[in-house]
Amino acid sequence: MDNDLNLSIAQVIKKYGLFENIPRAKAFGQHFLCDSSLLTKIVSCALPLGGGDIIEIGPGPCGLTRAILNFAEGRKIICIEKDQNLKPLHDNLLKYSGANLSFIYDDALNINLSNLDIDRFTIISNLPYNVGTKILLHLLQDLDKVKSMVLMFQKEVAERICAIPGTKNYGRLSVISQVLCNCEKCFDVSNRAFFPPPDVQSSVIKLTPKIDRPSDIKNLEKLTAICFQHRRKAIHTILKKAFPDFSQNILDCCEIEPNTRPEGISVDKFLKLSTFLFA
Repeated sequence: MDNDLNLSIAQVIKKYGLFENIPRAKAFGQHFLCDSSLLTKIVSCALPLGGGDIIEIGPGPCGLTRAILNFAEGRKIICIEKDQNLKPLHDNLLKYSGANLSFIYDDALNINLSNLDIDRFTIISNLPYNVGTKILLHLLQDLDKVKSMVLMFQKEVAERICAIPGTKNYGRLSVISQVLCNCEKCFDVSNRAFFPPPDVQSSVIKLTPKIDRPSDIKNLEKLTAICFQHRRKAIHTILKKAFPDFSQNILDCCEIEPNTRPEGISVDKFLKLSTFLFA
């Protein structure tokens, strides 16, 4: 077995026939980054890594994994991959990298990361486009061991995550992400950087869990689901219909004008509002 570390990522993709099954790659949401400088740039967004471990979701041909290895000497690295057909490729990296590296073959949505035998960790991933939002919401459910997350999404999704109140992209995903994490956009990535090239542009963002984040956001999730289903309506109208015991005093306590639309309500005010409504 030849050492794949001597090959470029494009050569690895060709060696294992990943060029030959584009429909299957798209079904898995797989779009492979081949630019080593760009892969290094993604990992650099997570620096400094400190003494924590690292989790990568969807390593694919291990381009990002290689970049992680360059910065993570001595740290435990766990890669979670749904596509077991990539195992021969991963076995090669395990044989020749000499790193504290392991692979779990499962859907990331099935795994509670905090139950893994690792210390506090950083998550770095080029998330599959078709399930990126679902995976993020899954990760946000348990942030106790998470130091930070550097994740690539479709550009429109990244903009929704980082959007501020009063903008067209601000919505439920913005509120849920930002009540738990500090969210910042790192940089955009052209679709030309991938094989096969997706039909959309991408963005890398960094999410750092807040120290004072709420321990339970189930009520906030319910409230934002209700409100952003009717984002063009006034908050007073939405809540009066959804909550039989609603009164104007609740909005007054939260310092929210009754004619404000959901997109105009800050993250902190949404959290306060959920506390009053579900008391």
